[in-house]
Amino acid sequence: MSAINVNDPANGESVSLSELGRRYGISPACLSRRYHRGDRGQKLIGQVSREELARAKAAEYRESLVRQHRIVEFNTAALSLPLKHIAQASKMVGGAS
Repeated sequence: MSAINVNDPANGESVSLSELGRRYGISPACLSRRYHRGDRGQKLIGQVSREELARAKAAEYRESLVRQHRIVEFNTAALSLPLKHIAQASKMVGGAS
């Protein structure tokens, strides 16, 4: 597996992701994820604040709760329908007229 070389945004020097990580205090694994996601330049080495990360996680959690709630609603919607169709079916099969 060959090392990925990128340009250091500070000086344009071509360095490996490991070296870039040492320079900016970012793990090579994090840089690799960012690189493969398409991040380059300042976005590749940018620091994420804890507050920003907490807001993103909270928003993701709220979205998952909304999805779960909708799934429960859709799954129980059929159970809350009136049972008129059962009575109509019994008439067709030869039930009481």
